[in-house]
Order: sequence, then structure tokens, then C-alpha cells
Amino acid sequence: MSEKRTLLFLDDEPNILKALERVFFDEDYDIEIFTSGKEALAFMKDNPVQLIISDQRMPEMSGTEFCQRALELRPDAIRIILTGYADIEAAVDAINEGRIYKFMFKPWNDDELRATVLRALEYYDLNQENEQLLAELMQKNAELEEFNKSLGQKVKERTALIVKKNLELGRMNKSLEASIVSTVKVIINLAEQINPTISHHARRVASFATTLGQQIGLSQAEIQDIEIAALLHDIGKLGIPDSILDLPKSSLNEQDRQIIEQHPVLGQAAISQIEKFEGIGKIIRYHHERWDGKGGPDSISGEQIPVEARIIAACNEYDHLLNEREGRSNAFIQKYFTTNSGSLFDPNVAGAILAFIQQQSDDVEKSKLVEVMPHELQPNMILAENLQTEKGIFLLPEGQILKDSHIRSIIDIHQVDPVPGSIKVYLPALER
Repeated sequence: MSEKRTLLFLDDEPNILKALERVFFDEDYDIEIFTSGKEALAFMKDNPVQLIISDQRMPEMSGTEFCQRALELRPDAIRIILTGYADIEAAVDAINEGRIYKFMFKPWNDDELRATVLRALEYYDLNQENEQLLAELMQKNAELEEFNKSLGQKVKERTALIVKKNLELGRMNKSLEASIVSTVKVIINLAEQINPTISHHARRVASFATTLGQQIGLSQAEIQDIEIAALLHDIGKLGIPDSILDLPKSSLNEQDRQIIEQHPVLGQAAISQIEKFEGIGKIIRYHHERWDGKGGPDSISGEQIPVEARIIAACNEYDHLLNEREGRSNAFIQKYFTTNSGSLFDPNVAGAILAFIQQQSDDVEKSKLVEVMPHELQPNMILAENLQTEKGIFLLPEGQILKDSHIRSIIDIHQVDPVPGSIKVYLPALER
């Protein structure tokens, strides 16, 4: 971090501000505290601020109103709202209206708050880098436009240079298009530090959902939306304390159950500030809807549910059955999807999952188990176990049929964070 960061804390209770200052006493930040929203806004007019932590309930103006006005003064500043469990609806409004990075419940956990601020500043840096890349692209476009005006008699000798510039711009445009997906993957890597279980589950669902989407015949754009939405489908849970998430459903009280059931809405709200993610937000919102209309949060049914959300709903349940509920057998999972086809799940999606399970079983029966190094991986090999890096980063699930893109990613990541030892795979029958 090249510059010292300024954190602004706003709360009408001085004791809360002192408590926040103590949390960051040993951190290398400039801390500015205010009990008045108007005074905080006046300070921000003339002083850069990288991160804001504001209380939601204040007499002068709410945290939502303050963040809306702060957005106009310092649009790049990361905004975090402190709220109570009873203010869950206000928290959603804050995310929608003030472009809030995250809301946290009082009383907070000091370590969690410090970690959240660190991740938020990393997110701030990433946004600054993306803006710099966009500025460079605009500069290149301006240079090209100026160059075109002065071509004149030099057209012939400069043709080769124009072609080269256009190729460079094309690569930069592709880089910008890919930056959103890269940003999502960075967010998931950061989320892994908060809750590895949610992150690993999201990666497995994304891998399976993209495979299923290709099997069903969706377009490349739809498959990309599925991958992003699947990676982020449980992001609304990151603001919910582990003490609630870890409880069995049967042990949840009504208030805790309502908090968990709101996570698709919170997930949609959390990414609403990204304009291109409007469709992805709807996929996230609807991934717990049911084919028969008895799901939530909106109780829509059938083809009212986006096909991407139907696929993620089924893949989400498939992963829970396979990896998080005592490892159900293929026979149990097949019966489960057969029984719930047309009620919980889109019959076409359930049929595709059943076909996938059957094909996977057939492939394994015809295959031979071998151990290979990353550079020896070949397309159509089948992973015999979950693939993780030495640092514990989840890459691909057991049973994944490897493609060229999977292999390239594994080799690239292996250079930075090695895959320990050899990789167990099933060799297709034709290669035995």
C-alpha cells in the first residue's frame, strides 16, 4: 500500500467511536471520527477518504442518507454500515441506495472488523487499478483518433502501424471484458478467508453449473453468466454470523431463519452497483425458487425462473448432497432428483443431472485410476478426488471431466501455488 489510508468513522455515540478507534489503534491508518453527519461531509469535501464506517440509526441523518451524500463527494470511498439485527430491511436499502460494500451487525467482532477493512481496502485498490486501465484505454483511443486525423500522404507507410494499434486496442478491450470475471474471482478468493466452506461450495457449484449449461445447450454468454452467478450465489451469507450459519435448520429460531432466507436478496443487492450485473443479480435472487412456486423470496414458478437460476438451484442441491451432507451415494442422489423433478426442480435440469450422474458412473467403470503430474494432464481425464493447492485453495471437484481450459488454469496456478504431490485421475478407456 503506497499511501497512508484515511478511515472516517461516524456515530452519534462517542463511546462507539472510541471503541472503533481502539480496534485500529495499532494499525497504520489516519482515523477521523465524527458524531455529526454534516461535519463528516464537510471534512470529505476537502480531504480524501478511502473508507467510511457509519452507524445506520442516527438522529441527524441515517447511515443510508449519509452514504448517499458521501457517494457524491467521494465515489471511490468504500462504505460500510453498522446496524443491528432488527435493521435487516434498512441494511438492504443501504446497499441499494448508498452502494454499500458491506453491512456488519453490532456488536462486532474486532478481528472480523479489522479483516473486513483490510479486504475492503484491497477491493478499493482493485477498483483503482481497473480505472487506471480504462484511462489508459481511453488515452490510446484518443491517440489513435489524433493519428487518423494526421494521416494524409502518410497513409501507405503508416498502414502497418494502424493495424498494430488496432490489435493492441483489441487486446485491451478483451482485457477489460475479462476484468469483471477476474474481479469476481478475486472476491471469491477474499471470501475464502472469511468462510472457506461457502467459497469452496461456490467454486464446486460454478464448475458443475457451467458443465450442465453446456450439456443443455446454452449460449456462451449464458454460460458465463451462470459461472459468475454461481460463484457469487451465496455472497449474501458473508454478512451473517457463523453462529447462525452453523446451526442446523431445526435449531434456528424464527428471526435467524428469516435472516438466512434473505441471503439471495442480500446477494443481489450486494452486486447491484455493478451495472452489467443486473441479470446476474436476478439469477442470484431466484436461485432458491422452486419449479412448483413454493420457494422464495418471490414464490415464482416454472419458466418465470431464469434458466440459469434453475440450473444453479439444482447444482447447489447436488453439491450439498454430494459433499456437505454425509456424502450421499449416487443412488441416493439419483432417487432424490427423480422424486423432486417437477416440484423442486425444472424437469429438464433434473434430467440433465441424472444423465450426468449416469454418464459419470459409466465413465468411471470404464476407466483406470492413475497418478499424474500437472503437466501430464490430458483432456477427458476425470478427477478421482477434489483438487486443491498447497495453500488449500479449492480448484476443481471430484468427478470433473478435464478440458483444455481446466488444464491451462491448473498449470498456471501451479506455478504460483503448487498442487502438492501427484494428481489422481481416471484414464478414459480409449487411453488405457
